[in-house]
Amino acid sequence: MDYYKILKINRLLKNERLKILGFSILYLLRRRHLNIFLDPVLNCNFRCVMCYFSDPDFKPDKDKFKIEDIDFIANNFFNYAIRVQIGCAAEPTLFPHNEKIIQEAKKHHVPYVSLTTNASVLNYEKIKQYFTAGLDEIIISMHGCSKEIYESMMPRAKIEHLHQVLSDISELKKTYPSVRLRLNFTINPDNVDDLKNIKSYLDNYTIDILQIRPIRRLGNTAYRDFNIKKIQPKYSQIIEWIEQECLNKGIITLITKELPDEKLYRNKIDIANYTYFYISPKQIKELPKNKFSYYKHSRKNGIYKRIFQDIFTKKDDIYQSDVSFGNYDVKI
Repeated sequence: MDYYKILKINRLLKNERLKILGFSILYLLRRRHLNIFLDPVLNCNFRCVMCYFSDPDFKPDKDKFKIEDIDFIANNFFNYAIRVQIGCAAEPTLFPHNEKIIQEAKKHHVPYVSLTTNASVLNYEKIKQYFTAGLDEIIISMHGCSKEIYESMMPRAKIEHLHQVLSDISELKKTYPSVRLRLNFTINPDNVDDLKNIKSYLDNYTIDILQIRPIRRLGNTAYRDFNIKKIQPKYSQIIEWIEQECLNKGIITLITKELPDEKLYRNKIDIANYTYFYISPKQIKELPKNKFSYYKHSRKNGIYKRIFQDIFTKKDDIYQSDVSFGNYDVKI
């Protein structure tokens, strides 16, 4: 399954009610319909200035998945997953059993398994273990290209280690050519100029996907400048040649063309409200373990009522916005 082709089709299909109708058919037939997002830990070893972990008053949760939690999640959810994403709001590589999550996902025939990381604790052997377990995509977060900007945006990070990890991944991809490497760059007024230096990464490493997304407010962060509309002219010029460079190299791009206002709205109905399923150590504690059924759980939470209401929502009651954080122009 080519996950990015599905993403592109989803982007091109504008009618959310039609998407939800399609979801309801998959749901009723008990076919795969979920994007499962896992945070095995709720902690991070970086203090990126745009992230809530940079808030000195924020107290990270020390909980993490137990081995039996992985088995429970796999046995109850993975059969309905289109994709399993490891790492959402924390640093997953601080968890020592990601290989088991990947292996269980593949054991349950999940088509696409990805992992997002700041790359800080990765080395050649650890990356190889992930690839051998069956990982389909590794996503590296980097919010600067030069040493100065990268390390200022991501305190505790060292750009030399980032380059070593990217070199290791590129080398391992010769043995595991199906594994994709994605770079994830969050844009803000202080790092937009540094995007010009992305070319050296595109030239020197085997990058498959480049994602550029706008900053969003995530709690009480150290970073304060969320007025990104002011950098739109400069940003548009930079991404124009980046897209052309990626096109020439066969690199998929996920790039938000129009930078949003600080205050954003989402459509009242959104297919992501149905396909998105998040599980962390906190959520796993709240799920009943005795004779658990995903279908009973979803029905108890009123999924049929929500589907009916959304499909028959009046068109005038649906807020349509062309500007959102997930509104990527997907180019394959």
